[in-house]
Amino acid sequence: MRDPDQIHRLLDETVRRERGWLISSLVARLGPAQMDLAQDVAQDAIVKALSTWPYKGIPDNPRAWLRRVAGNAAIDRIRRSVRELGLEESWDLTAPDEDIITPSLSDPELDLMILCCDPNLSAQDQLTLALKTVCGFTAAETGALLFLKEDALSQRLARAKRHLRTLSGDLARYPTRFALKQRLPRLLKIIYLMYSWGYLPRRGKDLVREDLCREAIRLSEGLMLHAPEAAPGHHALHALLLFQSARTPARFDDTGQLITLEQQDRTRWDQAMIREGFEHLEASRASPVLTRYHFEAGIASIHAQAKHWSKTDWPQISRLYELLNAHARSPATKVNWAVSLILQDALDDAQALLDEVGAEKVAVNFTGWHLAQQKLADARGDAAGAKAALAKARTCMNSDAVDQYLAQQWQLYADGA
Repeated sequence: MRDPDQIHRLLDETVRRERGWLISSLVARLGPAQMDLAQDVAQDAIVKALSTWPYKGIPDNPRAWLRRVAGNAAIDRIRRSVRELGLEESWDLTAPDEDIITPSLSDPELDLMILCCDPNLSAQDQLTLALKTVCGFTAAETGALLFLKEDALSQRLARAKRHLRTLSGDLARYPTRFALKQRLPRLLKIIYLMYSWGYLPRRGKDLVREDLCREAIRLSEGLMLHAPEAAPGHHALHALLLFQSARTPARFDDTGQLITLEQQDRTRWDQAMIREGFEHLEASRASPVLTRYHFEAGIASIHAQAKHWSKTDWPQISRLYELLNAHARSPATKVNWAVSLILQDALDDAQALLDEVGAEKVAVNFTGWHLAQQKLADARGDAAGAKAALAKARTCMNSDAVDQYLAQQWQLYADGA
């Protein structure tokens, strides 16, 4: 493979996918106190391993090649620091039958996610640590997901790592079944956030980060396989991920431009994935409590059943958004609820919801809120108000694909002026 663009795309995907695996494996072997060293080693090893690809081409099995070369580089560097780390001179990173370690769940990333969700850390610190360390999100991406400024994010990350240094190394390599069961709700939240960013990135050139979406689904499947029992909402979350991913083939055209849900060719949706989603949605009924994932999966299932945009059951969707907002209030939920009301001509009710969101600080940087204001203004025949709302949406942090879509919408207003 010699095409430069193709090589760089595969480079990016491989680094994102393998970075978490390598860090997780190193932490499992070295212990939680060496989290920073594991991250440094992984980064240096990946840079060294990938430096030859643009010149020599991508190997037939890039994953195996990267793990071998990165693993060897990691071993070399760590051996030079054996005394500093307090390790035995005869210390060896490799395990007899594995590349680097034999993880307790057969998945070192799940092991490290469990470690990051230590209940002695605040919920926000747990999410910050897991998203940055395991999922490989940048500081900007993590801050955007958690609505944190980068300095506050750095403080949380440093505090979490200080706590990890006090933990036993066995916890990294052998998380107990009790710990897994206790921390499942937070693990589901991490997977949900990881998938959310993959499905609709707020920066970068990609409309969708399919590698992140696939990884979130893989981690969810791994938890189902290893958890002692299903966590409340796990089947619902998995159904949601499948329903959303089923739309991916129809979300952009041949040139990579965004196609909205209203305009998508639904015959291109992955029907096998939708059927599997409904199986998990049915299984979610056995949950002893309702979670936000139940309501969100229910909404996604209504879209999955509609053969056309005009056949969408908007009253039912509005009701589910109302229940979701009562269960877990958020600006995004209110905005989506408002949009469903606009589509039913309940404009005053929609305005009231959007006004509530507008009173919050996050609104000014929330693309969805501005676009809902645009839709409401259009519904009222207020072209000037719609254009003003669209202009504000274009100032928010968006992916390149969304920015391009907004520019096209702006041109429609300009042409109609």
